[in-house]
Amino acid sequence: MKISFENIEQREGYIKSDYKDDNHSHFIEFKLSIPIFVREDLIAISLATLCGTKYEQISMELTISQITKDYIEKFTKSQLLVKTKNYSMVVSKSKDRHTLNFSGGFDSLASLAFMPENSSLVSMNFGGHFKREMSMISKFNSHIVTTNLLETDFRKNSWLFMLIASILYKDYLDSTYNISGGVIGAGFLKNPSFIDKYNTPTLVSAANMKSIPYTLSLSEIAAIRVAAHNYPDLMNDSLNSLANPKEEKRFRKQLLLEIEIERSNLGIDIKDGVKPPTKPHFNWGENILLDHLALYVIKYRGFDEALQTVNNIPEEAKKLVDNLELTFYDRYFTDVLNFIPKEFHKSYVNTLVESGIRPFERNDWYEYTETLKFLSNFHSII
Repeated sequence: MKISFENIEQREGYIKSDYKDDNHSHFIEFKLSIPIFVREDLIAISLATLCGTKYEQISMELTISQITKDYIEKFTKSQLLVKTKNYSMVVSKSKDRHTLNFSGGFDSLASLAFMPENSSLVSMNFGGHFKREMSMISKFNSHIVTTNLLETDFRKNSWLFMLIASILYKDYLDSTYNISGGVIGAGFLKNPSFIDKYNTPTLVSAANMKSIPYTLSLSEIAAIRVAAHNYPDLMNDSLNSLANPKEEKRFRKQLLLEIEIERSNLGIDIKDGVKPPTKPHFNWGENILLDHLALYVIKYRGFDEALQTVNNIPEEAKKLVDNLELTFYDRYFTDVLNFIPKEFHKSYVNTLVESGIRPFERNDWYEYTETLKFLSNFHSII
């Protein structure tokens, strides 16, 4: 399949490109809250995030460096038809400038706690049902990119479109490090060596930035603790921003926050609380991350409340929880330090300690292993 990006228009704070592939013909646009001009290399990289590996051939009416072309072809695994000039990559003046891709949710707030003082925030405004995020984002001095991407099918091709704002603002913010709020997810649970393969995404490298996985050492539980301890006054706004009231995700996040408030004796009063779903969407054994969280809910809220998050939890799950402390849910995975520059280790660990997060200890590893053994009866785990 082929795709072409044509009639590319740029003026201060605005980029638009028509596109056409075998199935669709439309346009993609980016409106920047700061009226700047963007280098064509960065525009090309941003367009490449939309493509993923879907196409055999991509054409762009742009002029970019050969090194950018090579990076894009490596990521997309396709032939890129574009004009090139022989000039070197733009080097950042700063040695340590962090830029956080900020959406306003708990994971974003947890990431924010690790940012140095001279850091910048960028955000994507997708409109539609994502408008809820903007009320939280507007509380910060975030550099925003508004796009019509939801009118397209591009979001199905790669998750990297979430980083477009940090790519387009790269030169303006003089970014050295590109930060996202990912936490330990299903990939890690299915394969604990997952973190060993961590590297900066190809297109982030193409923009001459490096990624730092600050929150990839944390479970969803631990990330909530970091966020709540550092930004207690923002937790209600964050909760409202991360999902619509009728979504199961909204109730689940609320429940996990309630548990953290109780466990850490925090003075946070949840407003606009939502009721549990009549029947959860997933059954036990269908989603390893939800099953993993359900064990935590059983520990601190009981079996019946856990059934509000996942259907048909086996009785064996309660027996497992009764025999374990499950402290590993709010510990940090120390191997992530291998991917954080040494000059940031001290501030990183200090933030964790001040937030009540300790490193995995021997018993944590034992219980974590026992938990994965149990989950392996229902899920494929390496």
